[in-house]
Amino acid sequence: MKRKSTLIVFSTFLFFGLFAANLFAQDKQIAPDKQVVQEQPRVIEEEIVLSDPTVAQPQKWLIGGSSELWYVWKNWIRWDNEQVYSSGKINGSMPGGTIYAGYDNFAISYSYRRGSWDGSSDTSDVPGATATLSQDQTEHEITGRWLFKVSKHFNPYVLVGYNHLVRTETMTVDVGHPFSYNSSQVSNSERTYKSPLIGLGAIIPFNKYIGLRADCRLMYSWAEWKRDDGFSLTKTDFGGAVVGTLYWNIWQGLNAQIGWKYQRLGLDEGGELGATSKTGVFGMLGYTFKL
Repeated sequence: MKRKSTLIVFSTFLFFGLFAANLFAQDKQIAPDKQVVQEQPRVIEEEIVLSDPTVAQPQKWLIGGSSELWYVWKNWIRWDNEQVYSSGKINGSMPGGTIYAGYDNFAISYSYRRGSWDGSSDTSDVPGATATLSQDQTEHEITGRWLFKVSKHFNPYVLVGYNHLVRTETMTVDVGHPFSYNSSQVSNSERTYKSPLIGLGAIIPFNKYIGLRADCRLMYSWAEWKRDDGFSLTKTDFGGAVVGTLYWNIWQGLNAQIGWKYQRLGLDEGGELGATSKTGVFGMLGYTFKL
């Protein structure tokens, strides 16, 4: 019931978002004697939204790319029978890059990121033990975007895509407090999330040089967890992400972007497979060729 309600709410939001975008995108009828006067503001509006490094000129192509660096942090919480038995913090960096191409109102992008981070918790499987955690994460993401150029300062878009995330982790506990399942101080596991996504967002230009791009995404994941003793679990669940990016056109095609992202895969926090989430800030430096 919870998943159906989430899907219904998001579908309704998407429908009315598309309806509003199409409504505002329709050109008003212009009298022949006023056509020259009213075309000029429209041209200026398009020039401003074109300042976004990922937006192509009307009926023309663009291609570009950027390097990026993320700093990620999150709470490290582990559950057993819907009870928290371990909690702590984890943080680290995640470098990567993005390539993108576009034509007219359409754009497609591919991102690759790989990072490592470490953390510690106050307890583990055995009461009184402390644990350290080392994680490595690899993420692939491809998205397609359709932009509606509707006004000078607000231009909505629809987003579809796919996110593939693999996270391996090594957990080490104190001497004398081995894990019960393998009688060892070390536990290794791997989580894989295969997540189609759909979202709504907007490009909000401030001027020809600076603007904001933001969107929210609904994700549905096929998740699998494997442990070093051969034990595994599989599950499907909803998730989501929110991304905000501030872009700056430095000179010609050279651009810089900074932003913030929160992503959560899985809603069943206390379930067997649990949920994985992260919060991060990032910086990007890239170049765009507008053909």
